[in-house]
Parts: sequence; structure tokens; C-alpha cells
Amino acid sequence: MADGGGDAVKILHVVPGLGDPANGIAAMATRLAEEQRAMGDEASVSASCTAVGCRMSDVVFVHSMWTPPVLRACHAALRAGTPLVRVPHGCLNPAALRHSAWKKALVSPLERPYMRRAACVLVTTETEKAAVERWVRDVRRIEVVGMGVDDLLTSDLPPKGTGDGPKTFLFVGRLHPLKGLDLLLASLPADASLRVIAPDADGAQARYERLARQLGVADRVAFLGVKTGAEKMREMREADALVLPTYSENFGFAVAEALVVGTPAITTKGAPWEGLEKHGCGWWTDADAAALRVALADCAARSREELAEMGTRGRNWMLADFTWRNCAARVQKAICDIISP
Repeated sequence: MADGGGDAVKILHVVPGLGDPANGIAAMATRLAEEQRAMGDEASVSASCTAVGCRMSDVVFVHSMWTPPVLRACHAALRAGTPLVRVPHGCLNPAALRHSAWKKALVSPLERPYMRRAACVLVTTETEKAAVERWVRDVRRIEVVGMGVDDLLTSDLPPKGTGDGPKTFLFVGRLHPLKGLDLLLASLPADASLRVIAPDADGAQARYERLARQLGVADRVAFLGVKTGAEKMREMREADALVLPTYSENFGFAVAEALVVGTPAITTKGAPWEGLEKHGCGWWTDADAAALRVALADCAARSREELAEMGTRGRNWMLADFTWRNCAARVQKAICDIISP
């Protein structure tokens, strides 16, 4: 491996939907490839691949599951005889499997053999590892490699708000049933406002706007569309708390984004963020309206100074444990074991 003094490894990441700005999987794969290049390897990212392209690589990472481009990429890598690494990104978590379950049941007989024949499966958390092991037996190898957020760290942060007044919550994610925005709208505390950063797909925003009107909170909810880069991080910083009311999440990158800019977070046990309570930087609650309502009310009742202190603890946690270099190093070790057993 290049960082350890060996030859550079040619790594191909295949990510369907690569050009979609709302594709979090593509963003993570691209960031991992950047870190792999910084460590001296030759890493590229593509929306598809052929057997010829796979033969030109030392290892092929196929991200996500279920779709024809994913299946074609797995077939191409195995046909080329190039080690295949699967990265399911939470696709096998229980709630994710329940969504469009009949479609996944149809594809499962194709997916399971590719998972078994993969040289390695990379997962983000121990929870995801257990989900993979439940869904498919006889996987050759599963490695927990985590995630990185340190590239979001910056010292150029505006001060957090102070004083009393109604709190502002922020939702960042897709307008997808699994993300639980319906729970958040139904649980929004009186006087609190909600800002929603999310792309509108297939008329989903209109449905949530209609729900907000039905719940009587429409005047306190603002749909902002897509925001990226510094603009999104400024929204994160200015919010009193980030809320991810998800039914199922492999990692919940929005939580990490909020913490890294010093904003506490509220999420559900559908996401692997029990550390929020351990590190005193947020709330980790059941994925139902009653539990979420309690967490939101607790947050809304706290002073902004106390919330800022929670955010600082979260930022320190991210800096200590969630770096892309550490993630890439764990991936690098797995690759080394695969191609040099």
C-alpha cells in the first residue's frame, strides 16, 4: 500500500447516481476516494463499470444495493476476477428492508450471491454489521470502518445565538418516508420554528406542506430546498438543534455535520448515535411522535448557552473520533489483506 511504502493500489468506486447532488452515498464515496489518493493510492469514482474497466483495477468497491447498475457492477468485477468490496450503506438495516419490501424480495436471490462472493463487506457501525449478518450467511469478511467528518471542521464559525426566545430546529435530508419528517411536524413544540433543507422529488414537498397545514404548524415551517457547502453549514450553525427523526439510518451524516459546527442534535434509535447521550451533546430517542415530542420539549426549554455548551462537546467528539484519515486507514488495511493475503 502506498502510505506504507508499497506500490499504489488502483481502486475503483462504483456509485450509481453519482451526479445527483442529494446523493449522500456518492458524497461519502467521493470523499473516501480523495483520502485514498492523499495516502498515495490511485482511487477513482464512476457511476458504472465494465469487466474491462474492472481488470484495470486492483479492487472494485460497489456502493449501495438493489439497483441494476449495482448488480451489473458486481457481475463485471467478478467476471474480471478483480476483488469485489461491497459497501451497502445501511441498505440491509431492518427499516430499510421494509421499505419497498416486495421489490427487494425479488432482487434478493441476485444480491445474496454477490454478497457471499465479495472479498469483503464494509460497514459503518457494529449495528450495520449485525444487520448484514442477519440477512446473508457465509459472508467472507465484514469490516467496520466508520466515517469521517473532519473535512467540515473550520475555525471560522459565527458565534452561537444567546438569550431567550423561541428555538429554531433544522431538518436536513431527503423528503423520504424513512426520514421521519412527518414525526417532526407532528411533534414541533409550540412557538418553535423548523427549517427544512431538502430537495423536492416527485412532489414530496407539497405533501409535507399539506401535512404542516393540517397540523397547524405551516406558519412556523420553512422549506428551503437544496443548500450545500458553506450555506448549508451556516444554517447548521445558526440552528438551536439539528433534528433527524429517522426510522432507519445507516449513519446519519447530518448529525455529524451539525455536531462538527457546534450544534447539538436530536435523533432516534433508528440511527446509530447513542453517543449523543454519552458525550452530552444531544438526544437519542425512540422513533415515535411521543418520544420525539419529549426530546424536542427538553431542548426547547434549555438556554441557548447550555445548548452551545452541548454543541462544543459534540464538536470535540467529532474531532477526536471521526476523521477521514482514520476511516481510510481502516479501509486500507482491509484492502491490503484482500490483495496480499
